[in-house]
Amino acid sequence: MRVYVGTNGCIEAQLSSTNIARFLRENGLTIVNGPSQAETVVFWACGLTERSEKDSLLAIRRVQEKMKPATKLIVCGCLPKINPESLLGIYNGPFVVSTDNSSLKEILEATRVPFDSLDIAGAQNLLLSSQPSGLNKFDKADCLGGAFILLKQNWDRLWARSRQNTKFWIRIAAGCTGHCTYCSERLVYGKLKSRPINKIISDLELGLQQGYNTISLIATDLGAYGKDIGVTLSDLLEKMVRIDSNRSFKIALNQVFPSYLKKMLPDLEKIFASGRISALNCPVQSGSNRILRLMGRPYTAEEWRESMIRINSGFPDIRLSTHFLVGFPTETEEDFAATLKLFDYPLFLDSMVIFKFSARPGVYASRMASQVSEKTKESRSRKISQKYMQAYVLNSPIRMARGIFCPNRVPAQVEY
Repeated sequence: MRVYVGTNGCIEAQLSSTNIARFLRENGLTIVNGPSQAETVVFWACGLTERSEKDSLLAIRRVQEKMKPATKLIVCGCLPKINPESLLGIYNGPFVVSTDNSSLKEILEATRVPFDSLDIAGAQNLLLSSQPSGLNKFDKADCLGGAFILLKQNWDRLWARSRQNTKFWIRIAAGCTGHCTYCSERLVYGKLKSRPINKIISDLELGLQQGYNTISLIATDLGAYGKDIGVTLSDLLEKMVRIDSNRSFKIALNQVFPSYLKKMLPDLEKIFASGRISALNCPVQSGSNRILRLMGRPYTAEEWRESMIRINSGFPDIRLSTHFLVGFPTETEEDFAATLKLFDYPLFLDSMVIFKFSARPGVYASRMASQVSEKTKESRSRKISQKYMQAYVLNSPIRMARGIFCPNRVPAQVEY
């Protein structure tokens, strides 16, 4: 059987899609490059926000247009779990909503290689071309505007293309320990499920053997790693940075929640001193402590800022980034002003991602009173991007004068 596997989702979705393809290939199926060549299509659909839901529905329609009449379509991933009703009218086939992709064995005549035996939750070189051509998840030029931004976007594309084959992704856990009132991902991934350190180290060795020089760790919350199996992120990183390898490599840390970063920062600083850590993402979401409490985020904006400045000061070569969520229900101008203050000197961020609050089915915040208008969300998104650019331009000469500015360091893409 010939199968096409695709997605329009995030890095975790791309990992999951690549893992599905590997599972099917190991069981004797042929993985093809497009839906027009397939007898079965498996599509992992993103449903994190209203925008991503619309993108998923558009992507499914495009896939269906390219499929042969007799081709079978299976929609899996986040959208069928978060909002299955959205698929009514364009799709009436089976849903695969579990992160246990062994349920896909229904399309196999016989399962020769069990799903679990492959440990395919682990490392992969992503099939980044899995997103249908012509589908842009973020309309960045429209959101940001300005000649400077457009020039920067062109630079970013060239930079990304030049480094396309240098990053190796390793999923170290799925699920989290949090109870954020706006998050629909918990509906999909559930409770924390960490992978053993020895399997992650094996993935690292595989990536290095294949010639990759950046290892990017992925989890819903990296900071929570190991709480379910009696280890910590620091334990894992200590073994990773000390691995005996002839290759020079760096490790990027994606999504370490602030509450965990504060607790483990003394241990992490010892690891940072190895020079192996190239980047750290710590999503703050808001500068208003009132909003953070309503979000169910167990830290203060001051704690996040103090931790990030401490890393800036002690380890200036580590690229720092964060996420902002604007337009959370009841967010006032005063709350938003507190978010803008997070950029004030001496904090230096290399990049950020801005999300506009999206009322997803099944999450508490969607039922809260005083929802913020789309017009206000858009306005606040623009103001954050403008403040970020101003702070970057002002901070860069200061850092250069202190001898800590890297020549190839430019502000990464601001995304919505």
